[in-house]
Amino acid sequence: MFKLEEEHDYIYGVESLTMYINTKTKYHAGHNKVRRLMKENGIEASIRKKKHDRHAEHKDQILANLLYDKDTGHHFNSGQSNQVWVTDCTELRYGSKSQYKLRLSAIKDLHDHSIIAWQIADTETSALVTDTLQLALKVTNGQKPKILHSDQGAAYTSGEYNTLLAGTGIKHSMSRAGTPGDNSPMEAFWSHMKDEFFAFKKTLSKDELFQQINEFMRWYNYERLQLTLNGMTPNEYRSHTVQKCA
Repeated sequence: MFKLEEEHDYIYGVESLTMYINTKTKYHAGHNKVRRLMKENGIEASIRKKKHDRHAEHKDQILANLLYDKDTGHHFNSGQSNQVWVTDCTELRYGSKSQYKLRLSAIKDLHDHSIIAWQIADTETSALVTDTLQLALKVTNGQKPKILHSDQGAAYTSGEYNTLLAGTGIKHSMSRAGTPGDNSPMEAFWSHMKDEFFAFKKTLSKDELFQQINEFMRWYNYERLQLTLNGMTPNEYRSHTVQKCA
């Protein structure tokens, strides 16, 4: 056991080591025996790290929910475009067996429901959400919301992200821990996207998935009629609002 762990840099846990012994050596052992021997000999897989509360690591950047009041509930309505944005990330899969995955980050305007900007990456990082915000500010020609709401994910509590928000003067609002309903406009968008567009698609490559996301975002913003927008598309409602305010 010592030799196997040393050869593989101590990456094997109980289950992996048991499977390796039974398939790659002439010996046979059960999980309980391997667990006992590892414990008796002080063998511990290097991947077995002590779990940390990611919220505790960023507790100085966990902020109040500016879209919720304990007496009146959620406030997801905005009087005009580019006043309140919400953002989130979701996972999408591709490959012949859906074995690969990436993260899609998007920003939504609460007034006209349009998707202002989106970006993809292999993992959810501060760089991904920061790039999404920078793109949103670019496509709106520098028009910035008063509030940007997110959950308490590590990417959103990161110093990089909050430094960018502070520099632009945007107030950062956060969902309460374990309360997905606090960001229900984004949750609803992801649900529509997956149910209406991706449910029956088989995506083989990352490039193909990128094209499909782009196709959906264009369709959603410019063609999908919404009852809550008086039967208009997000883009039509956005243009209508701008004309009224002009």
